[in-house]
Amino acid sequence: MKENIHNFVKFANFIADDARKISLSYFKKKLKIKSKDKKNFDPVTIADIKIQRKINETIKKYFPKHSILGEEASIENISEYQWCIDPIDGTKSFIQGFPIWGTLISLSRKEEIILGLADIPALNERYVGYSKFSYKIKNSIKTKLKVKKTDKIKESILNTTSPYVFANKKDQKTFEKLAKEVKTVRLGGDCYSYCLLADGHIDLVIESGLKPWDIRAMEPIIKNAGGALKTWEGNKILHGGRIIAATNDKLYKKVLNKMNKKNPVKK
Repeated sequence: MKENIHNFVKFANFIADDARKISLSYFKKKLKIKSKDKKNFDPVTIADIKIQRKINETIKKYFPKHSILGEEASIENISEYQWCIDPIDGTKSFIQGFPIWGTLISLSRKEEIILGLADIPALNERYVGYSKFSYKIKNSIKTKLKVKKTDKIKESILNTTSPYVFANKKDQKTFEKLAKEVKTVRLGGDCYSYCLLADGHIDLVIESGLKPWDIRAMEPIIKNAGGALKTWEGNKILHGGRIIAATNDKLYKKVLNKMNKKNPVKK
């Protein structure tokens, strides 16, 4: 298959379709659940493993020279292209029957993310971003994504999966200070929070301790919808870490300034 963005987009949708079939076949079923971490509960299921294996095999078949960075399994090659896969982002939601988990697929070229896809199988929604395009597909209908125009912290709707899974207590306290400044806060969003931001429903997503496969797919989706996505340090999100997604750069900068102040004052 030729290496161009249009083929990559078609291919990403193709492997997302395969992943959706697998994940839905196990959703709300009794599953044997293992934890990848002995100290903290980090679940993995047969669905995670099967999806990763299927995607890796398909990429290897059509793009044998490409590298794959996957949550459950990776394939290292010397290549300017790297796929990044999270077979089920939100496995805790998946095993509990909440429908906001998703499969995240991204492609980077020379460490620049050129394609992102977030598939939300249980809601039959798919979010895609590449080049200058960003759109949602639901019931075979494609609609352009566009963020809200909110640029004031006090008017913002803030989402995060959970401050209790942040990298450390300091990050958690920083989040909690900002949470007192916004209009409202919702927990438990997983990858779907970023989709909602791109689709104009919320204004901020703040998280800490993310891996590359947790966030790379969201960059083309959010940025092409007009939003901002950077780390707490103001850097690119390629390697994960502490993340801020906002409706625009103005709001992002205000949030960053507020979070860096020792004693934030309302404005």
